[in-house]
Amino acid sequence: MDPSGARALLDLQEIDQEILRIERRLEKIKQERDQLRGEIASLREKVETLKERYEGLLRRSKEISEFIEEEERRLEATERKISMVRKDVEYKALIREKSKHEDNILKKSYELDEVREELRKVEEEFKNFEAKANKKIREIEYELQDLDQEEKVALERIKNLKDLREKVKNRVDQEILKLYEDTKDKLDAKLLVRVEDGICSGCGMKVPDMLFSNLIKENSIDRCPSCGRYIYYKL
Repeated sequence: MDPSGARALLDLQEIDQEILRIERRLEKIKQERDQLRGEIASLREKVETLKERYEGLLRRSKEISEFIEEEERRLEATERKISMVRKDVEYKALIREKSKHEDNILKKSYELDEVREELRKVEEEFKNFEAKANKKIREIEYELQDLDQEEKVALERIKNLKDLREKVKNRVDQEILKLYEDTKDKLDAKLLVRVEDGICSGCGMKVPDMLFSNLIKENSIDRCPSCGRYIYYKL
């Protein structure tokens, strides 16, 4: 391979490596976006769970209050009957009924106190978490906007690089181009690599001293005995 052809191949490799780098970043953007959307969904789900718990306690508090009010009305009615009853049997029955209403009111009053206390705590937790969650969601939405913009720029950059690639590959020898296209995925888009301190930067193996010496003296391109890549010292 002549130095001019090697230079063209090197340009093509650099374009492909940049495309590969951007494509990997695009995949990372997709993963980051999915993760952020998952965080938003999780926050909203917790807010909704706390809201449902709060509303459930609110309904329960109302139900108990209404029950107590109804029992108090029944108690008043029973007390009026007691004041008018004359028969001992009826009197005893009404006393038992009165006692039952009083017990119900007492038990439900204790339950109402407990529910209201829990309601107070849940309401405070709900409001605090909802405020924090909404703030965090706004921050995440800004991050998503940044990712969308980065993705847009990256896609445009890839388009421009692919247009440039079509022009550059016409400068590469067709036989070398075919070999490169066939092996670029396997070789991570590195068919032509530099030898640094006697080491092939493609595979990391030491190049024979005589071959390395020729690369330096003749400014030539050869093949790495270990990985088969084209190697050079300086172009």
